[in-house]
Amino acid sequence: MSVAFLTEMGFEGKVPSDHTNMRTEFAWMHALNADHYCIYRSESFTKVKNYDAVYMIFPKGNLFLNSVGAKLASGTTPTSNLLKLDIVNLLKQQGNQKVFYIQEGPHWLWNDYEIEDQVNKYNLVSMCDGIFAHNESDARYYRGLFPSVDVKVIPTLLIETLISSIQPNPQDKVIIGGNFARWYGGFESYIVATEFNLPIWAQTSHAMREGEELLDNLTHLPRLSWIDWMKELSNFKYAVHLMPTVAAGTFSLNCAYFGIPTIGNIDVDTQRLCHPMLSVDVNDVDTARKLARKLHEDVEFYNDCSTIAKEQYKVHFSLDKFNSTMKVL
Repeated sequence: MSVAFLTEMGFEGKVPSDHTNMRTEFAWMHALNADHYCIYRSESFTKVKNYDAVYMIFPKGNLFLNSVGAKLASGTTPTSNLLKLDIVNLLKQQGNQKVFYIQEGPHWLWNDYEIEDQVNKYNLVSMCDGIFAHNESDARYYRGLFPSVDVKVIPTLLIETLISSIQPNPQDKVIIGGNFARWYGGFESYIVATEFNLPIWAQTSHAMREGEELLDNLTHLPRLSWIDWMKELSNFKYAVHLMPTVAAGTFSLNCAYFGIPTIGNIDVDTQRLCHPMLSVDVNDVDTARKLARKLHEDVEFYNDCSTIAKEQYKVHFSLDKFNSTMKVL
Protein backbone atom coordinates (compact mmCIF):
# COMPACT_ATOMS: atom_id res chain seq x y z
CA MET A 1 0.00 0.00 0.00
CA SER A 2 1.40 3.41 -0.97
CA VAL A 3 1.00 6.06 1.73
CA ALA A 4 1.60 9.80 2.05
CA PHE A 5 1.49 12.02 5.13
CA LEU A 6 0.79 15.74 5.14
CA THR A 7 1.84 17.60 8.30
CA GLU A 8 3.20 21.01 9.26
CA MET A 9 6.78 19.68 9.43
CA GLY A 10 9.03 21.07 6.72
CA PHE A 11 10.85 18.00 5.44
CA GLU A 12 9.99 15.89 2.40
CA GLY A 13 10.74 12.17 2.16
CA LYS A 14 10.72 9.06 4.35
CA VAL A 15 11.56 8.48 8.02
CA PRO A 16 14.49 6.04 8.46
CA SER A 17 14.58 3.39 11.20
CA ASP A 18 17.53 5.12 12.90
CA HIS A 19 15.76 8.47 13.25
CA THR A 20 16.73 9.68 16.73
CA ASN A 21 13.54 11.64 17.39
CA MET A 22 11.09 8.82 16.64
CA ARG A 23 8.08 10.26 18.41
CA THR A 24 4.63 8.95 17.48
CA GLU A 25 3.98 10.63 14.14
CA PHE A 26 7.46 9.67 12.91
CA ALA A 27 6.86 6.10 14.08
CA TRP A 28 3.61 5.96 12.10
CA MET A 29 5.30 7.24 8.96
CA HIS A 30 8.20 4.83 9.29
CA ALA A 31 5.95 1.83 9.95
CA LEU A 32 3.86 2.62 6.86
CA ASN A 33 6.91 3.42 4.69
CA ALA A 34 5.16 6.70 3.97
CA ASP A 35 6.32 9.72 2.01
CA HIS A 36 6.03 12.95 3.96
CA TYR A 37 5.08 16.34 2.54
CA CYS A 38 4.64 19.75 4.17
CA ILE A 39 0.98 20.77 4.31
CA TYR A 40 1.91 24.47 4.23
CA ARG A 41 3.49 24.21 0.76
CA SER A 42 1.00 24.64 -2.07
CA GLU A 43 3.02 22.40 -4.38
CA SER A 44 2.42 19.48 -1.99
CA PHE A 45 -1.17 19.22 -3.19
CA THR A 46 0.03 18.38 -6.69
CA LYS A 47 2.97 16.20 -5.59
CA VAL A 48 0.73 14.00 -3.45
CA LYS A 49 -0.88 11.93 -6.18
CA ASN A 50 -1.76 8.33 -6.97
CA TYR A 51 -1.29 7.11 -3.40
CA ASP A 52 -3.60 4.50 -1.88
CA ALA A 53 -3.99 6.57 1.28
CA VAL A 54 -3.18 10.15 2.28
CA TYR A 55 -3.09 10.96 5.99
CA MET A 56 -3.43 14.55 7.15
CA ILE A 57 -2.23 15.70 10.58
CA PHE A 58 -3.66 19.18 10.64
CA PRO A 59 -1.68 21.92 12.47
CA LYS A 60 -3.12 22.98 15.82
CA GLY A 61 -2.62 26.72 15.29
CA ASN A 62 -1.19 29.51 17.47
CA LEU A 63 -2.58 30.19 20.92
CA PHE A 64 -3.44 33.59 22.41
CA LEU A 65 -4.13 33.88 26.12
CA ASN A 66 -7.05 36.01 27.24
CA SER A 67 -8.97 36.74 30.45
CA VAL A 68 -11.16 33.62 30.22
CA GLY A 69 -8.57 31.13 29.04
CA ALA A 70 -7.19 30.76 25.55
CA LYS A 71 -8.22 30.93 21.92
CA LEU A 72 -6.51 30.04 18.70
CA ALA A 73 -5.33 32.75 16.39
CA SER A 74 -7.39 32.95 13.22
CA GLY A 75 -7.94 35.21 10.26
CA THR A 76 -4.71 35.38 8.31
CA THR A 77 -2.63 32.79 10.19
CA PRO A 78 -1.26 29.79 8.26
CA THR A 79 -3.71 27.42 9.97
CA SER A 80 -6.69 29.62 9.20
CA ASN A 81 -5.58 30.03 5.59
CA LEU A 82 -5.30 26.25 5.21
CA LEU A 83 -8.88 25.86 6.40
CA LYS A 84 -10.04 28.12 3.57
CA LEU A 85 -8.62 25.70 0.99
CA ASP A 86 -10.59 22.82 -0.48
CA ILE A 87 -7.82 20.45 0.62
CA VAL A 88 -9.67 17.14 0.42
CA ASN A 89 -10.92 17.73 -3.12
CA LEU A 90 -7.51 19.02 -4.18
CA LEU A 91 -5.98 15.74 -3.04
CA LYS A 92 -8.69 13.57 -4.57
CA GLN A 93 -8.20 15.26 -7.93
CA GLN A 94 -4.64 13.86 -7.98
CA GLY A 95 -5.75 10.25 -8.52
CA ASN A 96 -8.01 7.73 -6.88
CA GLN A 97 -6.53 8.25 -3.43
CA LYS A 98 -8.39 8.06 -0.13
CA VAL A 99 -7.90 10.96 2.29
CA PHE A 100 -7.89 10.40 6.05
CA TYR A 101 -7.85 12.86 8.95
CA ILE A 102 -5.62 11.98 11.92
CA GLN A 103 -6.40 13.64 15.24
CA GLU A 104 -3.78 16.08 16.51
CA GLY A 105 -3.89 16.94 20.21
CA PRO A 106 -7.18 16.81 22.16
CA HIS A 107 -10.36 16.38 20.13
CA TRP A 108 -11.80 19.62 21.52
CA LEU A 109 -8.93 21.86 20.46
CA TRP A 110 -10.78 23.26 17.44
CA ASN A 111 -13.45 24.66 19.81
CA ASP A 112 -10.95 27.45 20.51
CA TYR A 113 -11.00 28.54 16.86
CA GLU A 114 -13.07 31.49 15.72
CA ILE A 115 -16.48 30.48 14.32
CA GLU A 116 -15.47 30.72 10.66
CA ASP A 117 -12.52 28.42 11.26
CA GLN A 118 -14.62 25.98 13.29
CA VAL A 119 -17.10 25.67 10.40
CA ASN A 120 -14.30 25.28 7.86
CA LYS A 121 -12.60 22.61 10.00
CA TYR A 122 -15.88 20.71 10.37
CA ASN A 123 -16.46 20.78 6.61
CA LEU A 124 -12.90 19.65 5.90
CA VAL A 125 -13.10 16.65 8.23
CA SER A 126 -16.60 15.67 7.05
CA MET A 127 -15.28 15.29 3.48
CA CYS A 128 -12.57 12.79 4.45
CA ASP A 129 -12.86 9.07 3.76
CA GLY A 130 -12.10 8.30 7.37
CA ILE A 131 -10.98 9.66 10.73
CA PHE A 132 -8.27 8.14 12.90
CA ALA A 133 -8.68 9.11 16.56
CA HIS A 134 -6.12 8.73 19.35
CA ASN A 135 -8.36 6.90 21.84
CA GLU A 136 -11.70 5.15 22.12
CA SER A 137 -12.96 8.15 24.12
CA ASP A 138 -12.03 10.38 21.16
CA ALA A 139 -13.59 7.99 18.63
CA ARG A 140 -16.99 8.29 20.34
CA TYR A 141 -16.73 12.07 20.03
CA TYR A 142 -15.93 11.96 16.32
CA ARG A 143 -18.63 9.37 15.58
CA GLY A 144 -21.20 11.71 17.11
CA LEU A 145 -20.05 14.71 15.09
CA PHE A 146 -19.41 12.86 11.83
CA PRO A 147 -21.87 9.93 11.70
CA SER A 148 -21.34 9.34 7.96
CA VAL A 149 -17.53 9.13 8.24
CA ASP A 150 -15.75 5.91 9.25
CA VAL A 151 -13.91 6.44 12.56
CA LYS A 152 -11.15 4.16 13.86
CA VAL A 153 -8.46 4.42 16.53
CA ILE A 154 -4.87 4.69 15.31
CA PRO A 155 -2.67 3.01 17.92
CA THR A 156 0.09 5.10 19.46
CA LEU A 157 3.37 3.56 18.38
CA LEU A 158 7.03 3.41 19.22
CA ILE A 159 9.75 1.87 17.03
CA GLU A 160 12.04 -0.34 19.09
CA THR A 161 15.05 -0.32 16.75
CA LEU A 162 17.05 2.28 18.69
CA ILE A 163 15.89 1.36 22.20
CA SER A 164 16.00 -2.44 22.21
CA SER A 165 19.52 -2.37 23.65
CA ILE A 166 18.57 -0.15 26.61
CA GLN A 167 18.82 -2.08 29.87
CA PRO A 168 16.39 -0.57 32.42
CA ASN A 169 17.98 0.34 35.73
CA PRO A 170 15.04 1.41 37.92
CA GLN A 171 16.14 3.65 40.75
CA ASP A 172 14.18 4.99 43.71
CA LYS A 173 12.85 8.10 42.00
CA VAL A 174 9.61 9.16 40.31
CA ILE A 175 9.01 10.96 37.01
CA ILE A 176 5.98 13.18 36.37
CA GLY A 177 4.79 13.50 32.80
CA GLY A 178 4.49 17.21 32.24
CA ASN A 179 5.02 20.77 33.32
CA PHE A 180 2.85 22.97 35.52
CA ALA A 181 0.29 24.06 32.94
CA ARG A 182 -3.36 23.07 32.69
CA TRP A 183 -2.58 21.17 29.49
CA TYR A 184 -0.24 18.76 31.34
CA GLY A 185 -1.63 18.79 34.87
CA GLY A 186 1.87 18.94 36.28
CA PHE A 187 0.92 20.38 39.66
CA GLU A 188 -1.50 17.56 40.46
CA SER A 189 1.05 14.98 39.30
CA TYR A 190 3.67 16.59 41.53
CA ILE A 191 1.40 16.47 44.59
CA VAL A 192 0.63 12.79 43.99
CA ALA A 193 4.32 12.07 43.44
CA THR A 194 5.16 13.42 46.91
CA GLU A 195 3.46 10.31 48.33
CA PHE A 196 6.49 8.24 47.30
CA ASN A 197 8.83 10.30 49.54
CA LEU A 198 11.44 10.04 46.79
CA PRO A 199 13.22 12.46 44.45
CA ILE A 200 10.78 13.80 41.83
CA TRP A 201 11.77 14.59 38.27
CA ALA A 202 9.89 16.33 35.48
CA GLN A 203 10.29 16.79 31.76
CA THR A 204 11.06 20.16 30.22
CA SER A 205 8.70 21.32 27.48
CA HIS A 206 7.47 24.50 25.82
CA ALA A 207 4.87 24.67 28.61
CA MET A 208 7.36 24.88 31.47
CA ARG A 209 6.38 27.70 33.83
CA GLU A 210 8.81 30.14 35.36
CA GLY A 211 9.51 29.12 38.95
CA GLU A 212 9.03 25.37 38.57
CA GLU A 213 12.70 24.90 39.34
CA LEU A 214 12.16 26.45 42.79
CA LEU A 215 9.81 23.72 44.01
CA ASP A 216 11.11 21.41 46.72
CA ASN A 217 12.47 18.03 45.64
CA LEU A 218 11.89 18.62 41.93
CA THR A 219 14.54 18.30 39.23
CA HIS A 220 13.99 18.88 35.52
CA LEU A 221 15.42 16.82 32.71
CA PRO A 222 16.70 19.00 29.87
CA ARG A 223 14.85 18.93 26.56
CA LEU A 224 15.86 15.68 24.91
CA SER A 225 15.50 13.82 21.63
CA TRP A 226 13.20 10.81 21.86
CA ILE A 227 16.03 8.28 22.04
CA ASP A 228 17.80 10.21 24.85
CA TRP A 229 14.48 10.62 26.67
CA MET A 230 13.94 6.85 26.57
CA LYS A 231 17.42 6.25 27.97
CA GLU A 232 16.68 8.58 30.88
CA LEU A 233 13.19 7.18 31.45
CA SER A 234 14.54 3.64 31.84
CA ASN A 235 16.15 4.70 35.14
CA PHE A 236 12.85 5.51 36.91
CA LYS A 237 10.85 3.20 39.16
CA TYR A 238 7.55 5.10 39.31
CA ALA A 239 5.62 7.54 37.12
CA VAL A 240 2.64 9.87 37.53
CA HIS A 241 0.88 11.64 34.66
CA LEU A 242 -2.46 13.20 35.57
CA MET A 243 -2.64 15.07 32.29
CA PRO A 244 -6.25 16.23 31.72
CA THR A 245 -5.63 16.73 28.01
CA VAL A 246 -6.51 13.46 26.32
CA ALA A 247 -4.11 12.98 23.41
CA ALA A 248 -1.83 10.26 22.00
CA GLY A 249 -0.63 9.03 25.40
CA THR A 250 3.02 8.58 24.52
CA PHE A 251 4.20 9.02 28.12
CA SER A 252 2.14 6.11 29.45
CA LEU A 253 3.20 3.96 26.48
CA ASN A 254 6.90 4.72 26.90
CA CYS A 255 6.65 3.82 30.58
CA ALA A 256 4.79 0.59 29.77
CA TYR A 257 7.58 -0.48 27.41
CA PHE A 258 10.00 -0.46 30.36
CA GLY A 259 7.43 -1.81 32.84
CA ILE A 260 7.29 1.41 34.85
CA PRO A 261 3.97 1.50 36.76
CA THR A 262 2.23 4.76 35.84
CA ILE A 263 -0.68 6.50 37.54
CA GLY A 264 -2.69 8.39 34.94
CA ASN A 265 -5.82 9.40 33.05
CA ILE A 266 -8.21 6.50 32.34
CA ASP A 267 -9.52 8.17 29.15
CA VAL A 268 -6.13 7.63 27.45
CA ASP A 269 -5.93 4.22 25.77
CA THR A 270 -2.22 3.67 26.45
CA GLN A 271 -2.87 4.34 30.14
CA ARG A 272 -6.14 2.38 30.45
CA LEU A 273 -4.86 -0.67 28.58
CA CYS A 274 -1.27 -0.83 29.83
CA HIS A 275 -1.80 0.36 33.41
CA PRO A 276 -5.36 -0.80 34.22
CA MET A 277 -4.93 -0.92 38.01
CA LEU A 278 -3.43 2.58 38.07
CA SER A 279 -5.90 4.44 35.83
CA VAL A 280 -8.13 7.07 37.43
CA ASP A 281 -10.59 9.74 36.42
CA VAL A 282 -8.53 12.79 35.67
CA ASN A 283 -9.84 14.77 38.66
CA ASP A 284 -9.64 11.86 41.10
CA VAL A 285 -6.46 13.01 42.81
CA ASP A 286 -7.59 11.26 46.01
CA THR A 287 -7.47 7.80 44.44
CA ALA A 288 -4.24 8.67 42.65
CA ARG A 289 -2.57 9.45 45.99
CA LYS A 290 -3.80 6.18 47.49
CA LEU A 291 -2.43 4.25 44.52
CA ALA A 292 0.93 5.98 44.90
CA ARG A 293 1.12 4.88 48.53
CA LYS A 294 0.16 1.32 47.59
CA LEU A 295 2.74 1.15 44.81
CA HIS A 296 5.42 2.30 47.21
CA GLU A 297 4.46 0.03 50.10
CA ASP A 298 3.16 -3.14 48.41
CA VAL A 299 5.94 -4.92 46.51
CA GLU A 300 3.60 -7.55 45.06
CA PHE A 301 1.23 -4.88 43.75
CA TYR A 302 4.15 -3.01 42.20
CA ASN A 303 5.46 -6.14 40.49
CA ASP A 304 2.01 -7.02 39.15
CA CYS A 305 1.56 -3.52 37.71
CA SER A 306 5.00 -3.66 36.11
CA THR A 307 4.45 -7.08 34.54
CA ILE A 308 1.00 -6.19 33.23
CA ALA A 309 2.32 -2.98 31.67
CA LYS A 310 4.95 -4.83 29.64
CA GLU A 311 2.53 -7.57 28.61
CA GLN A 312 -0.22 -5.17 27.58
CA TYR A 313 2.22 -3.06 25.59
CA LYS A 314 2.99 -6.09 23.43
CA VAL A 315 -0.68 -7.06 23.06
CA HIS A 316 -2.07 -3.64 22.13
CA PHE A 317 0.78 -1.47 20.86
CA SER A 318 3.32 -3.66 19.09
CA LEU A 319 4.35 -2.91 15.53
CA ASP A 320 2.49 -6.02 14.33
CA LYS A 321 -0.69 -4.81 16.02
CA PHE A 322 -0.31 -1.39 14.40
CA ASN A 323 0.24 -2.87 10.95
CA SER A 324 -2.81 -5.15 11.22
CA THR A 325 -4.96 -2.22 12.34
CA MET A 326 -3.89 0.04 9.49
CA LYS A 327 -4.50 -2.63 6.82
CA VAL A 328 -8.21 -2.53 7.59
CA LEU A 329 -9.15 0.58 5.58
